[in-house]
Amino acid sequence: MADHLRLSGVTPMTSKRKTNRRPGTKPFDPDEHREHVFQIFDDLEATMPGLFEDIEVEPTAEDLGEIVLKVTGSAQFTPTEFTRLKMSPLAGDEGKHFFVLTNQESRALFHELAEKYNGDPATWEDPKSWREMLEKVQNIELYGRDDRISATVVQPEGDGVETIDITLWPTSVVTQGAAKVGKQRVEALVGFIEEADPADARVEVVYSDHRDPDTLQVRATVNAQVFDMLAEHPYVERLQGPLVASVTEKDIFTGSAPTQPPLPEGTPIGIIDDLIVDANPWLHDVVVARKDFPTGHQFGSHTRHGTQVAGLAAWGDIAPLLADPDFDGQPFPLYLARVAQMNSQGRTQLVDNADKLLEQALRWLHENDVRIVVFALGRDEADTGPIPEILSSTLDRVATELRMVVVTAAGNLQDTTGHWLTDYPSYLIDAAAKVAAPGSAATAVTVGSLAHTDVLDATTAPYGQAISGVDKPAPFTRTGPLRATNAAGRQKPEFASYGGSWGWDAATNQVIRDNAGLAVPTLIPPVNGRLFGLAAGTSYAAPRVAHELARIQTRYPDASPNLLRALLALAGDQMPQGVSDPAEIMSGVFGVPSADRVLESVGNSVIFVYEGEMATNSHLAIELPIPEEFATGVSQREVRVALAFDPPTRRSRRDYVAGNMVFELIHREPLAAIQAAFAKQPTAKEREDDPALTLVPAMKGRRMTPPKTRFKSSTLICREYSNPFKGWDPDDQLYHLVITHEPSPWTQSQKNAYKKQSFAVAVQLVDRGRPQLDLFGLAEAQLQARTRGRAQGQTQ
Repeated sequence: MADHLRLSGVTPMTSKRKTNRRPGTKPFDPDEHREHVFQIFDDLEATMPGLFEDIEVEPTAEDLGEIVLKVTGSAQFTPTEFTRLKMSPLAGDEGKHFFVLTNQESRALFHELAEKYNGDPATWEDPKSWREMLEKVQNIELYGRDDRISATVVQPEGDGVETIDITLWPTSVVTQGAAKVGKQRVEALVGFIEEADPADARVEVVYSDHRDPDTLQVRATVNAQVFDMLAEHPYVERLQGPLVASVTEKDIFTGSAPTQPPLPEGTPIGIIDDLIVDANPWLHDVVVARKDFPTGHQFGSHTRHGTQVAGLAAWGDIAPLLADPDFDGQPFPLYLARVAQMNSQGRTQLVDNADKLLEQALRWLHENDVRIVVFALGRDEADTGPIPEILSSTLDRVATELRMVVVTAAGNLQDTTGHWLTDYPSYLIDAAAKVAAPGSAATAVTVGSLAHTDVLDATTAPYGQAISGVDKPAPFTRTGPLRATNAAGRQKPEFASYGGSWGWDAATNQVIRDNAGLAVPTLIPPVNGRLFGLAAGTSYAAPRVAHELARIQTRYPDASPNLLRALLALAGDQMPQGVSDPAEIMSGVFGVPSADRVLESVGNSVIFVYEGEMATNSHLAIELPIPEEFATGVSQREVRVALAFDPPTRRSRRDYVAGNMVFELIHREPLAAIQAAFAKQPTAKEREDDPALTLVPAMKGRRMTPPKTRFKSSTLICREYSNPFKGWDPDDQLYHLVITHEPSPWTQSQKNAYKKQSFAVAVQLVDRGRPQLDLFGLAEAQLQARTRGRAQGQTQ
C-alpha cells in the first residue's frame, strides 16, 4: 500500500495557440435578414398593439410601461449593445439569448432602427455598432406570464392564499450602480405587493433581500389576484414555491440497537438539513456539533429526512447495521446545520430564504474545519429558467470561496406526462426531467439514483413489478445534460448511487413507492422502539457518495477540493462512451463511486496526482512517466485522466462559468515540439508579409474517450485511452498531458480580475491483463529518475 505519486514536470506555455476554425453556418443574406428582422417587429406589434409606438410622436398612444424582451442572436450580445438603445440589460443565458428591460421610449427607438435597417443600407446614418447589433438579431419575444411561473409553484385558488418565492432579475450584469438599482427594484416590488390588494390583510411580504445584486429575492404570501399581477411584473424573473425535499417512505423494518456505542472517526461531514435525531442509538455521539439557521429560530416539528440523510452519510450503507447489531464499522463524525422543519403537508421545507441559509450554514461548517457537505434538499422542478437558479449560484460562489465540496441530489420527479412503467425510461430525457437546483451548480458533486434491485417484496405487493432494472436509473431520478454554451451541455449528474427505486402495481394501476425490496434502509428517529425505515429518492443517493468522498479525504487529508473531485471521478465504475441511451448515461456520468478504487497505488495500478494553478487563457504541459514495461506486449491496459477546477460564476453572464478547461494526451513528442505546436501562430497576413515566419501544424493527442468537446462546459472531466493491441511502444516514454484554459467572454474588468485558475489532475495507469506487474514501483523509479535529471540540468 502506498500514497499516490505526485507529478513534478510541469511547464507553463508562454503563449497560446488559437484556432481559426468556425462552425459551418448558412451564408448571411443581408436582404433576407433585413426583412426577417422587420417582420419580427410587425408580429410583436400585432400581438401587443402599441408596443413600439413613440408616445411623443403619437400622443394618443398608450404607454405600456416596462416590458422584458428576450432577444435571440446569431452570436452573443453584450450589455452595452442594449444600453446604447436606452434599454436595461438584465442577463444573458448560455444559449444566445439576452433579456432586457425596456420602456416605451427604448422600444420606439428599437423599432425606428429596425425600420431604417430594413431600408437602403446606403442611407444608414446611425452608429455602425447599432447596425451590427441588428445584424445579429434572430428573434425577439415577450417575456411573459408563462415564462415567470415555474411548473411546480402552487398558485392560489379561489379565496385562498399561498406563500411563494419571487426571484427578481439580477442587476449585476452592469457593474456600476448594480447594488443601488437592485435595492430600488426590490423596494419597488415590496411596495407593489403591499399596495396590490389592501383589503386582504393576508397578503404580506414575508421577507426581502437586496444585499447581492445577483440574487434579489422576495418571499410573500399572496392571493390569486396578486399572484396574477406578479406574473406580469417586469422586475420578476421567476415565481417558485418554497424549497422542499420530496421523499416518500414507510417504516417496515425493525432492528436492534448496537451492542456497543458507535465511535465516530475520520473526516467530518457537514449535513445541511432538518433535525438529526441522535436518540437513535446508531447515531449516539455521531453528531459532534449542531447549529440552527437562522439563529434563534423556533423550529416546529421535524421530519425524518435529516436523520435518514445523516445515517447514510455517516455509515454509507445501513443494511449491515440492520443485519448485525455487532457491526463494528465506524461512522464519520457529523456536523449539523439545521435549516428545515416539517410544513403543513408533512414535507421537509426550509424555514427562510434558501440561498442565505445555505451560505450561513456553509460558513459555520467551514469555521469548524468541515470540508465535505451534504445538502440533499432541492427544488421540485428542473432548473430550466432563463438563467441559473440562485440556490445553485450561491452554492458555487460560497463553496469555491471556502474550498469545500458540496454533494447535492439531482432531484426527484413528482409526475410524468407518460406512463411510469410503460414509458420508462423515455420520460427521463424530457426537459422537465432535468436536474433541479441546487444540483445544477457547476462545482457541486451532483448525484442521481440507481435501482439496487428489481425484486419486490411480494408479501406487500403481489401484483407489483419493478419499473427499472438493477443498476438502471430509478424512475424518479432527474437527469442531464444541463444547458451550456456547447452542444454537449454540462455533464450532470456526475455520479449515481443507490437511493432506492419504485415499482408498479398492476392491480391498482399505481406507483409502488415504499416496497421493502426496492427502497433503501435508513436510520429514523426512534418510533415505538423502531430504529430503521425505508426510503427512495436522490436525497438518499447523495449522502452515500459523500461517504465515499470522506473516505478519500480521510486517506488524503491535505487533498484540495479539486483533487478530491478528480479522485472521486476515477473512483466511478463507468466511463461515459456514446449517447445511445441518454437517460442511462446522464443519470450518473461517471457511475457509482467506490473509494476502494483510489485509496492506494499498488501493484498493477498507479495514480499520479498534481495540484496547482495556471494562467487563464493559456496552455500547460505536465510530463507523465510511462514505464517501459507498461508499454511492452499486448495486455488490457488503460490510462484514465480526471481534471477538476473551480471557476468563478455569475448568473447574469451568458457563460455562467468564467472559463473552461480541456486536455490532450500527447506522446512521442519532445517538450520543445509541444511548446511550438501550442504556441500562438502567425496569421496568414503576417506570413505573407514576412516569408521567414512559418506555421507550426496543430498537434493531436491520443484519441481519448469521450472526446474533449463532451466536457467543454463541465468543471469535472474524466476521459481514458485504452487500446491493448496498438499504440504502445516500449521505446516510447515521452508522454505529456497538455491542459488548456479558455476564458469565457465576460467583461474586460472581470477578465482582469480572473488571471489564475486552480485545478487538480489525477492520472491512473492500470494494466488489467498483468496483475503481477509492479507498476507502482516502476513508475516511482522512473519519476524519481526524471526528477533527479531535471535537478542536475538546472545546476549545470
